[in-house]
Amino acid sequence: MTSVLERAADAAPANLSAPENRSAWGRFVGSWSIALRMAKRDVRRHKGRSALIVIMVALPTMLLTFALVAAMTSQVTSVEAIPGRMGNGVAMLEYPQPNALEQTPNPGIGTMGGETAAPIPGWVEGGSSFENAGAVSRLTGRTAVPLLEESASTRLDGRRLSVQSLAFDPQPGVVDKLTLTAGRLPERAGEILVATAGVRAGLPTSGTLRLRVHDKDVDVTVVGTAKVLSEYGGPSWNHIVTPVPFEPATTGGGWILLGGDPVGWDEVKGLNRQGFTVWSADVLRNPPPASALSPEVASMENFNENRMGSFLAIGGALLLVITTLLVGPAFAVSAARQRRALALAASNGATTAQLRHTVLAQAIVLGVVAAGAGAVLGVAAGWLVARSEWLASTLGMTGPLDVPVVAVLATTVIAMASAVIAALLPARRLGRLDIIGVMKGQSVSPRPSVVVFAIGAIAAALGGVALIALASQQSQTGTDGGEIRTVVTAIALVVGAVMLSPMLLVAIARGSSRLPVALRMATRDAGRQRSRSVPAVAAILAGVAVLTMTLIASGSDEEQRRREYAAQNLFGDTIVYGGSGLLDAEAQTRVADQFRAIRPGLDISPVSDIDNGDPLRYSTDGSMPTEPYELHSVNVVPRGCSPADTVWDADFAPTSNAEVPPCQVLGTNGMGNGGQIVVLTPAELERRLVALDREGDVAAVRAGAVVVGLPEGQSSLLENGHVTVMTGTTPVDPRATTENVDPAANLRDVRTTAVPAVEVPLDRKSSAAFFGGRMLVSTDTATKQGWPTLTTRLTVHDPAGPISQDLSDRLGFGVDDNVHLTTERGYVSEYGTIIAVLLGIFTLLLLVITLTSTALSLAEQENDQATLAALGSGRGTRRVMAAAQAFVLGVIGAVLGVAVGIVPGIALAHPLTAQSYNPITGNPMMGDPILVFPWLILLGFAMAVPAVAAGLAAAGIRKAPNATHRAS
Repeated sequence: MTSVLERAADAAPANLSAPENRSAWGRFVGSWSIALRMAKRDVRRHKGRSALIVIMVALPTMLLTFALVAAMTSQVTSVEAIPGRMGNGVAMLEYPQPNALEQTPNPGIGTMGGETAAPIPGWVEGGSSFENAGAVSRLTGRTAVPLLEESASTRLDGRRLSVQSLAFDPQPGVVDKLTLTAGRLPERAGEILVATAGVRAGLPTSGTLRLRVHDKDVDVTVVGTAKVLSEYGGPSWNHIVTPVPFEPATTGGGWILLGGDPVGWDEVKGLNRQGFTVWSADVLRNPPPASALSPEVASMENFNENRMGSFLAIGGALLLVITTLLVGPAFAVSAARQRRALALAASNGATTAQLRHTVLAQAIVLGVVAAGAGAVLGVAAGWLVARSEWLASTLGMTGPLDVPVVAVLATTVIAMASAVIAALLPARRLGRLDIIGVMKGQSVSPRPSVVVFAIGAIAAALGGVALIALASQQSQTGTDGGEIRTVVTAIALVVGAVMLSPMLLVAIARGSSRLPVALRMATRDAGRQRSRSVPAVAAILAGVAVLTMTLIASGSDEEQRRREYAAQNLFGDTIVYGGSGLLDAEAQTRVADQFRAIRPGLDISPVSDIDNGDPLRYSTDGSMPTEPYELHSVNVVPRGCSPADTVWDADFAPTSNAEVPPCQVLGTNGMGNGGQIVVLTPAELERRLVALDREGDVAAVRAGAVVVGLPEGQSSLLENGHVTVMTGTTPVDPRATTENVDPAANLRDVRTTAVPAVEVPLDRKSSAAFFGGRMLVSTDTATKQGWPTLTTRLTVHDPAGPISQDLSDRLGFGVDDNVHLTTERGYVSEYGTIIAVLLGIFTLLLLVITLTSTALSLAEQENDQATLAALGSGRGTRRVMAAAQAFVLGVIGAVLGVAVGIVPGIALAHPLTAQSYNPITGNPMMGDPILVFPWLILLGFAMAVPAVAAGLAAAGIRKAPNATHRAS
């Protein structure tokens, strides 16, 4: 006898008309062939439901595929970066260091210093890369094309814009690094190209432009635009390109070597001995064997770890679970809608396997379409982002487009499998299909399995305990790399909670006797019709669990950031920094005049640091010193310490959780944060004492006392109202080896002085008056003691009140030097927008899930609705019932989701917050993790979203049901 399923197929093959004459394999193939054709027809007939399933599968697949493409594209290899670093050159050399180097084949991994570098014939000491291009050409036997970066500023539409300039002339034959997009190449000084970054910043692409470089105005002519690659492979951050530097005497830079043979490893090592860091195209493409490297260099090479395998495993597991749960309600809808047709087929001889094939075939058809579409869209999104320089730089996709084909295919297969797994549960239930009950319109889920409940309880408990244990272990030891174990335990927790859902729904239904009628009917319907309620509850549970986990982790991290935040100035005051780290008297006067022209009456005071004589501290180009110099030490000497100990505490043994050396707590050799001496004008220092409610100390400060901040838990530095301050000098010869040298061994001209002092408690609030330092000194006292100072910033105070954001912007636009400013606003949360976006995404997701399940419930209750209408109930009653269905499913899923999400939220908060830093001293601290539970947000979400779903479900009840004769 031919089954109903075979007769329902559009055109069954002739060999399927007599199944009793076919082999088992033939019957299997025939059953699947018919099921797939029926699935295709059902997909075409129910486009809305099919589209929902496709979206639920395709969206996570697209996101993960895009993440894979973005991750691979962001990982710019050293070979991929060759065009941006040296174009078509054979090598790129960085400005030499005074010491010989030993580098890895890829210098980005690391270099090590050694003895004094060998001299370079014809080298101009202190000269730029342009001045020394000839020396490098003669040394290497190749054409050396110099590069040099400079800072400038310009004014655009009344605002000040910082500009990064690249001095580079490609005309000797460099290609690939710079591509002309319009105009021509600059040929002489005063002509520039505007790069992509400059176009985005609003620089003109033609005409003239006035720049301020090295405290002088320079008029330049724009002759074209160009795309410039950075040394990391992506678009350069340089705004303009000029053929020669604005200031030829600027030290630093590098050279691209053109022509000649490739630069081999032996030549690289030879150039290292002369202080050059060498990026060789040949060595990057064909690195030497490990046997050619020293043990120290080989150990640095081993740190380059590729974790794409872990990323794919984690992402694939999450995709499988999330997609399965999200698409589950849609397949429950499909199976329930076909229940009567499947029961009719079973009554006419269709086997259980054939019934299951019909449901699974739809999952296969839709899963293949959705997963394939998601993968294609994910790759397409990566391609589009890579083509947009702004988006690519924003997302860090700076390299060439790189599609991991194997990973994308694996993701696609996983997505297809998730659709099939989601359909397995309703397919398996067809083996217990009550044919008579379904034909009569009565369908109730069988009694929930106690075994399933027990397994779910064990899995959830073990998953939760293991998750907390792993997180606690990671936070205590600081280790990493347990991502896969964490994901596995999280999946066990979620799946176990889902397995608890059937029994919980039954328990809720039994305990609903005191609820209003509509809610009581909804909870009992959810308990009876678990085949459609459980998938909906599971999907809502998973979504809310992820949201809960994210909110707890982000809220805890934000609370830690708030606790660790230490203000760097009084609230509403502005700090102005110089571009080179220094502000000379002329720059101070100019900035003050410009500010007061914008806002008369501003209090503007210089803020200085002790000058320790280090030439690298305020170097504009970062070049290493080549001539001997002296370091100056001005340190407070704690009780029990010698002056030399404040420069270098040789007896201190650091540990992972150690405080700073007890003798190096304050001064030019202070270790950690907050160890600086800050020098202020007497008026500004007195204003800050008033802000600290220390008016009684003003007289002592006027008499020459310094103000010392005492962090909680640290010993006082005062003795008889004084602090002991040492001064001394240490000669440094950068040409000598720096390995294993005691900085205090050559300490000279040591002098100690007892300076009167007042001590104030130092905490997060009072630290604002100290500019993040530890001691405040008036300029009069610093001059009297002979302490050398350098003005590094200005502080701006408005007597009328805190400086507004508008005034701060106008002040920033008003200065024409390369300076920048910040206004103290206190701690500002960075999570507000992120949380709002997350709430919006999850709200939309849960509304779709809830309304899908509610629509199924109402479709199955058409007979009940018709009976109620025949008895006189109006549209309002039916709307209340629909609203109750949506509300009950949403609340149950949301409450369970919050309960489940708390555990991984705590697990994430442990490693995020267990290790912190003292905001005053910067010392690491170990303590209990910070846990913040955003109960108001979660409670509002768990109630508001079901309420909105209930309103939408009620609004969807419009037409009256057909009052037909009931079967029972």
